[in-house]
Amino acid sequence: MTKAANRVRATLKRSRPLHAGYKFLRVMPTCNPAEWLRLRRTRLIFRVLPNTMVSARGLIAAYDCVEHVERERIEGDIAECGVWAGGTVGLMAAASIAAGNRTRRFHLFDSFEGLPQPSAEDVEVLADFRAQHPSLSLDDGGSADLTAIGACAAPLQAVQELFDDVLRIDRDRTVIRKGWFQDTVPAAADIEQLAVLRIDGDWYESTKVCLEGLYDKVTDGGYVLIDDYDEFAGCRRAVDEFLAGRGIDVELTRVAGAGVHFRKPARERAWAAPLRAATATAP
Repeated sequence: MTKAANRVRATLKRSRPLHAGYKFLRVMPTCNPAEWLRLRRTRLIFRVLPNTMVSARGLIAAYDCVEHVERERIEGDIAECGVWAGGTVGLMAAASIAAGNRTRRFHLFDSFEGLPQPSAEDVEVLADFRAQHPSLSLDDGGSADLTAIGACAAPLQAVQELFDDVLRIDRDRTVIRKGWFQDTVPAAADIEQLAVLRIDGDWYESTKVCLEGLYDKVTDGGYVLIDDYDEFAGCRRAVDEFLAGRGIDVELTRVAGAGVHFRKPARERAWAAPLRAATATAP
């Protein structure tokens, strides 16, 4: 990027409206024009664009998942694991509030230092990681040796400014859970139910610990969104292993540039489906 382009970019970032407008002009062609006719959703997406790296389709999907749980009155809070600068979880929180919900809490899990080192399962990034960080060991599932590697870092202040000054979300409804997922997810015993769980941890171990620690809190019919399912093999393997290990049969909905999402099946279906199949084939 040239020096002139860098100066233009820096100027845009100093003005939130200009920055949002610039990003909106870039993402607008990636969706069907009819998608932008839902003005409340479009306005909220516009407001959070400077604080997210998620694609327009991914933001639309996140908004729509929240809209569905509000319409169906599915109980539980909203959580995102890996918030970066807070744009996507801010959008989900704002969508919930815009739908008239006054009770949900919003849980933000992030180190606010960036990604830790990957594991051996994260095959696409191992060569670059070892070249850039020869003294760091791989993540083996613990938290004691996790170290920020300088990728995908955003300060907590950026999130707080978005929630306080831009979206004006009550701080009493926002729970910041700062630290590595391996520490903060097991410590989140106060979360009783989740209507929406979004995981954007990139790596195998990060995705695995979030699913193992939070999936059971998702209400039947609630949504689970996995941002990096189609981006990183480690993330995809963590999801596939978790679903297979639990015997969970779900239909994954793919979103261009933003992974997959699915609805948590009702417990009744978990045992009733095999029973119905056996009954149907009985003589």
